[in-house]
Amino acid sequence: MKYLRSRYYSALQLLKSYAYPTPFHVFIKSYFKQHKKYGSKDRKAISEICYHYFRCGLQMESLEISEGLLLSMLTLDIDNLSDWNNLVEELGCFDQIDEDHSNQRGEYIAKQIGNSVSFYRSDFLMDEFKHYNEATNQNFRPKNWAKDHWSKEQGKLGLCGTKDIKLDTELSTQIQVQDLSSQYLCSQISIQENDKVWDVCCGSGGKSLNLSYDRKGDFYLTDIRSSILKNAQSRLQSMHYKASFSMLDATQAMTQLSFEGNDLIHHHFFDVIIADVPCSGSGTWFRNPEHFNYFDYDSIQEYLQRQKKIIQNSLPFLKEGGLFYYLTCSVFEQENTAIKRWMLDQFQLILQEEICFDGIHQKSDGMYMVCFRKQEK
Repeated sequence: MKYLRSRYYSALQLLKSYAYPTPFHVFIKSYFKQHKKYGSKDRKAISEICYHYFRCGLQMESLEISEGLLLSMLTLDIDNLSDWNNLVEELGCFDQIDEDHSNQRGEYIAKQIGNSVSFYRSDFLMDEFKHYNEATNQNFRPKNWAKDHWSKEQGKLGLCGTKDIKLDTELSTQIQVQDLSSQYLCSQISIQENDKVWDVCCGSGGKSLNLSYDRKGDFYLTDIRSSILKNAQSRLQSMHYKASFSMLDATQAMTQLSFEGNDLIHHHFFDVIIADVPCSGSGTWFRNPEHFNYFDYDSIQEYLQRQKKIIQNSLPFLKEGGLFYYLTCSVFEQENTAIKRWMLDQFQLILQEEICFDGIHQKSDGMYMVCFRKQEK
């Protein structure tokens, strides 16, 4: 990489200006827009330096940003290591690397800081996701997949019309982009003819959009955010799928639901409830690796409180014998299996199915889903 020194200092300045939890890709885009002196090659190179720092995960947490950034640059494709050694000498940290042993950079990094590669705090990971902390994942990049709603060809994991596409290409209105993990979990959700389905935290409506493909069931979508609810409405309408929408804070206790054009909805109304709850998003961190460095693990307690309130407030609206699907894009035990056990202890539910979607092996995001059937009295 050319101009290593200048790009190192530019990346360092950028990282010191960054304020988490703003998504780093949003921040860096705004930063370069304000600092127009950087050409396209510089922007790309500086971004790469920053992201390689994030992708080193927790092994750099004991170092100052200046030191961690310098050390993480050894994971880059640096042709001339003398430029890196010059930076070491200038900053007065670490030992210079022997250019004759440039293929042993990983061992050199471990020797300098005495840490093994770790992306997550291991005590939070579910057993099924322990391999997410393996060093071989350092350069892992989840791919995006799309579902073509007009194609019934069988693609990856038996999903219809899955294609490996680039998101920066112009997409047909017939194609709705959805991660492979979400598509697969949707394929495991059972909806029968005329079922009434409540997507509690619908977001931009991706799961309801997917599930509407078979034209089974009546869909009701709620979310606390009006702008994203409008986006969901627009997406479903563009595919000519019918659904009812309402802005709703599901963490608040409620005895009835109101949807425009429908009568008030009371308890024991829905055949299927899908609760893709707010969570740490830890299953997506290889896509947004700044979380490895900055996430506050204490904040998980806040997520747990919200998740439990959403479950408590939505379950009364499920019919006896109905299905409740709890989903997260988390790989943490507290948000997944601990919630499952809590639900079985607190409510009259029967465990039907549990899925830990391994995003590493499928080149996608990690997700969790558990399905319960509400017991009949």
